[in-house]
Amino acid sequence: MGDGADTVEIWLIDGRASCPDLANLRALLGPDERTRAEACLSEADRREYVIAHAALHCIVGDRIGVAPSQVAWKLGPHGKPHLSGHERRVEANLSHSDEFCMVAVSASRPVGVDIQRLASDSTAAALARRYFPPEEVRLVLAAEDAAEQRAVFARLWARKEALVKAAGSRLILGLAAPAHGPGPLTVHQPAVSPDPVRVADLEAPPGYCAAVALIGAEPFRVVTRTWEWPEALWAPSNARLTQPCTES
Repeated sequence: MGDGADTVEIWLIDGRASCPDLANLRALLGPDERTRAEACLSEADRREYVIAHAALHCIVGDRIGVAPSQVAWKLGPHGKPHLSGHERRVEANLSHSDEFCMVAVSASRPVGVDIQRLASDSTAAALARRYFPPEEVRLVLAAEDAAEQRAVFARLWARKEALVKAAGSRLILGLAAPAHGPGPLTVHQPAVSPDPVRVADLEAPPGYCAAVALIGAEPFRVVTRTWEWPEALWAPSNARLTQPCTES
């Protein structure tokens, strides 16, 4: 891969780690995000949502030079958030699964990211039969053992979700798209995206699979970082939350 390849930053957020007071994090979210957080069915889901979206606000705010609470989004036709009302542009996407979240940031190309916790044996096989193309169903069922079956299924599912999120399309269309083979790979599925989409697997915590996708067939470079909350957010008061966050 040449030095001119685009770079996508991947941030891993560990929801098990200590974090600032949730009230401080919730203050970073927009009104619609707070409403969705309150609609979560459990306290654990609500905490996961707030942590993931607060981290996204901090990361994107730092990239475009505004306070995290000033980062605003508008939703595309199928629910993909896009920056709204900011002169400086970046492309960003978020995924969370149980304890872990991932944020992907690209300077120029639409991006999608997905992290998946490995499913149970029966769930992996059943979902593959229901949604995947026949060749990928055979790949899942031909795995050497149950652990490998779960891993094959999760890797394919993460690739498809990342593909769909990059394109801003519908998941049901992406699940039918072929996404097997050695990565990185280029997927051209007109029902999902008129442009080809480049998909790469990501390193993920044990028990998880992850993938990132960018619109366009050109290669890209992945830089992975571990998220640490800015010092300002640990303060008891929200007074400093109107200032841009910088990475610790």
